[in-house]
Amino acid sequence: MATEHTAPRPTPQSDIGPLRSFATSGAAGRTDFDCLDRLAVKNLVDTYALAYDNYQAESWFDLFTDDAVFVVGIPGQPPVEQSGEAFHSFWRDRMSTFSSSGNQRRHLMSNIVFLEQTGTTVHAGVVGLLTNTANGRAFAPMAALNYEGWFVKTNGIWKISRWHDFPDGPV
Repeated sequence: MATEHTAPRPTPQSDIGPLRSFATSGAAGRTDFDCLDRLAVKNLVDTYALAYDNYQAESWFDLFTDDAVFVVGIPGQPPVEQSGEAFHSFWRDRMSTFSSSGNQRRHLMSNIVFLEQTGTTVHAGVVGLLTNTANGRAFAPMAALNYEGWFVKTNGIWKISRWHDFPDGPV
């Protein structure tokens, strides 16, 4: 029997944007949380990067809930919200294009701040660096990454229920 979950949702559409400030649900150094859950969410974020970088679309989609919402924003443009088949189709095509482009991108996920955590939900900010190697020769940083994620645990498995992708510049 599937466990029902209610994922925390962000503020209304007009307020969706890059995470520039935050407040945690307690002191940053506190110890009153489940370490195994935090480790599982960290592994989920790292798997997100590795599956995407290796063009494993189906494995990447498995990291998300069936009703996940993915929001992408580029500075100076309105954010785009995707879910369902539109989400799958867009990202499957994007990974396919990159896999044959001669470019190898790498998402280097460096900082995860747990903003809120319960036994079945997590809200976190994630910062990273996107790099590119062209034709196995020229390495270049592409963008500083600014993610915000809402995660839910169902039947002991953590998944992404909502993901905001707001790099600091065009990618």
